[in-house]
Formats: sequence, structure tokens, C-alpha cells
Amino acid sequence: MRLDDLDPDVFELGLAIYLHHAYEGRQPPQRAQIDTSALRNSEDVLALFTEETPPNPGGESHRHLVLRLGNSNYPHMKLALMEFVEPGEWFWAVDTHDRAPIRPDSPDWPKWQRLRRRNLDVKRRVEEAWREAGIPTARVVAESLSPVLRECRGPLVLVADDEEGMRSVAVNILQSEGYRVVEAASGTEALRLFRKVHPDLVLMDFEMPGMDGIEACGRLRELEARAPGAPHTPVLLATAGQVRLSETPGADGFLMKPYHRTLLLSFVAHQLPGKKRDRDGSGGTDGGRDGPAIASR
Repeated sequence: MRLDDLDPDVFELGLAIYLHHAYEGRQPPQRAQIDTSALRNSEDVLALFTEETPPNPGGESHRHLVLRLGNSNYPHMKLALMEFVEPGEWFWAVDTHDRAPIRPDSPDWPKWQRLRRRNLDVKRRVEEAWREAGIPTARVVAESLSPVLRECRGPLVLVADDEEGMRSVAVNILQSEGYRVVEAASGTEALRLFRKVHPDLVLMDFEMPGMDGIEACGRLRELEARAPGAPHTPVLLATAGQVRLSETPGADGFLMKPYHRTLLLSFVAHQLPGKKRDRDGSGGTDGGRDGPAIASR
């Protein structure tokens, strides 16, 4: 979607869908009630949004426009328009905005996890309804990308993300450059595949429900430590929030979501200096990495 396509009718439909699912049919609070009667064009619609520029260690970020509307349990959830894959291409998303420095050993951890699960359910329902209404979400963008039909024989990347649209886009970008890819929809599945296929690199979502990226990364390092001589596997954590690398010593770097094609490929190539991707199917590695197997827990 281009921003010029965001006319008042499309916005009013998307807003109504968000409010219906976020407030479960109840009257939203005053801060979430937006008068759309005076909107005449895309410029009027965009004036309602605030632009956020999340810090990016790669020095380049896609634009991120947000409208804080909340939900019936949490006031900070946002309706977001995000640049995705290529500059100038946008999609609709629900930004749960529930990233907080609450650790598993905190007494507030169970309550916080219940809230995050509710937020993810709202996000799922809103974005599903948007797709049904013809409003582009990350999954719609992923489905619009041309499939990679040739065989990929480059380094093996494990992509772990519970959001199917985000995961599919990352897979497509990597395969288009010759990387082989395996997919996981959760931290638990990522660990299982890590033990099975021994990838050259792991690209993992920071905020997966259940076992998140921090916990999965820590367990991955424990598996490596129990296998003397096992090679170090670079781990890139992908996040839409602000995270300091010092908070997750097991990770090798952070990458901002939504993915920027050039930046994603640059980060992956930087972590695999001795591995050559194969763009024409004529070279590269045929199997997993050499080295001792990593034992399961």
C-alpha cells in the first residue's frame, strides 16, 4: 500500500474494525473516539498519526506511524502503519506496545504474561478482520511477494517468529539471496529445530509468546555449552521495540522489525563472513554445519 491510497473511507473502515475488536463491542473511551467526518483526503488521515523512529543499530529504519487507541485491558496499544520490505510500501498492524523490563523472576511476571496473551489475541483478531476487509497486513504483503522457485544451497538460517506474515517475508528475502531457510513459529519449536538441523545462523523474534527470544537464546547457548567443540551460532534478535544488547548477552545483534530488505541481508552477511550465499544454485553447502551434535536437554 502507498500512503496515497489511505483515503478517509479506508481509514474509517480500519478504525471501526480495530475499535470493535479492541473494546469487544463496548463504547471506547474518549481518547479512542476519533471524529472522521471532517477527513477529506490522505493528508487529513495522516495528520492523525504520530511518527515514531525506533533506534536502529544499522543506521537505517523504516518509517512507523502510530495512533494510540488502547484496548479494554491496556491503554497503550496502537494502530500502526509501517513501512515494510521496501521504502514507500506500507501495511497496517496492531502494535501491542507491551514490551516492559519485567523479568521471569518478578512477582508481576504471571500477570504481565496474561496481559500480553490478551493483547496478542486482540492483535490477531483485528489483523484477521482487516485482511478479510481487504486492508493490507504483513501477511498480505508476504503473500504478494514472488515465490523463490529455484533451489537454494547457501548457508542455513533458522527463522523463528510467531507472526506468520513477518516470518514469511524474512524467509522470502533470505531465499531470494540463496540462503536455505527453516521456519519455527515459537521458541520451543526453534530449539527443537536448532538441535535437529544445526543452522549457520538464527534470526529470532524477541517477543514471541510463551518462550520469548531472550529465553530461547539463553537455552540455545546452554545447548552449545554442553557440546564441547560446537561452533558458535550467531543469533540475531528481531524486535519492534527498544532493546539494549547488554540485556541479552547471548545474542550477537538486534534487527528492527518490520524488516528492511537491504538491512536484513547486510546483518546476516556480516554474521556469516566465512559463508558464501549461493544465488544461482551452483554452489554453497549441501548440508548442515560440521561439528559435534548439540545434545537435547
